[in-house]
Amino acid sequence: MTCTINASTSSSAIVSTADGSGVLKVQSNGVTTNALAWVRFNGVTTVTIASSYNISSVTRTSTGIYTANFTIATSDANYVVVATAGDGTSNNIGYARSNSAIVPTTSSFGLVSVTSNASTFQDAPYFSAVVFGN
Repeated sequence: MTCTINASTSSSAIVSTADGSGVLKVQSNGVTTNALAWVRFNGVTTVTIASSYNISSVTRTSTGIYTANFTIATSDANYVVVATAGDGTSNNIGYARSNSAIVPTTSSFGLVSVTSNASTFQDAPYFSAVVFGN
């Protein structure tokens, strides 16, 4: 169940609500302030999740392109994904970002990693992403 704890200036008490999803949300004036999900994975050929919260799986769709799936769906697709990637050296991965070609949904989002000159996609052995939203 989602347990929402909301500290609101419009009430004189902390408000707590719950549903059946199992996700904890900490809110201030109705805005969630904690991560809805996070994942750390090795994205080379066969994806291996090292650690995660509310991410059931990550699929490599092609070189440097991944789809992450939520364990419990989000309430809407208006969330923010912050991602980092690296290959263990100082010069290969340029950046990681959410993949705008894969439209975010309440059940999944896309990620990409590219070379340092941003000319090609590249698999990332060290990939992390955090999701914030309501």
